[in-house]
Amino acid sequence: MNKIACETNIKLCLFEQLAQIGKSLGHANRLLILDVLAQKASSVDELSQKLGLSVANASKHLQSLKQAGLVKSQPQGVSRIYALSDPEIIPLIKSFRTIAENQMSEVSQLLSEKLHPRAPLMPFNPKELKKAVQDNTVTLLDVRPEDEFQAGHISGAINIPIDKLDVNQASFHQQKHIVVYCRGPYCLWSYEAVEQLQQAGLVASRMPEGYPEWQAV
Repeated sequence: MNKIACETNIKLCLFEQLAQIGKSLGHANRLLILDVLAQKASSVDELSQKLGLSVANASKHLQSLKQAGLVKSQPQGVSRIYALSDPEIIPLIKSFRTIAENQMSEVSQLLSEKLHPRAPLMPFNPKELKKAVQDNTVTLLDVRPEDEFQAGHISGAINIPIDKLDVNQASFHQQKHIVVYCRGPYCLWSYEAVEQLQQAGLVASRMPEGYPEWQAV
């Protein structure tokens, strides 16, 4: 809408701007990019490697997100580093998930049949988990890549990336409950980790959400 039209219909003009955000979010790869950027600021090359996208494709999606004001960038050497433009983007994506799980039968069916049965939820609320970690009665395990853990993690957590977990199981206390988390509720690494730990005879469960959601509370 042009400037003259905006002056005569401000409300419509404002909603058209909101629609630009919705349009930018209307692609699964862009949501995946935001999922990674919620963990740490990253270059195009890093995003390309982590998500299995070509550099050109990742760059194209980043430009769409940037135009909608969802990501920002700054130069670092010969690269540009991208980050979420606003921490409110994390609860925004969480709201998307909540609506999809409540209103879309395909989403709720996938979760109830394919994911949730694989790994039980932790038997703690966030306050109880924090105290259990402080009391050293629970092992809090972060299975994200090391660079994401170093960029930020839940206090008291240890980091064993999922691809290294099988060689580290012997280091866990046999009687201590292990609570696993990763990028978020749709991050399959936490499910895989709980399965591996349970198969090794350990008591393990997963957090319902990930580090970004924990940080946003």
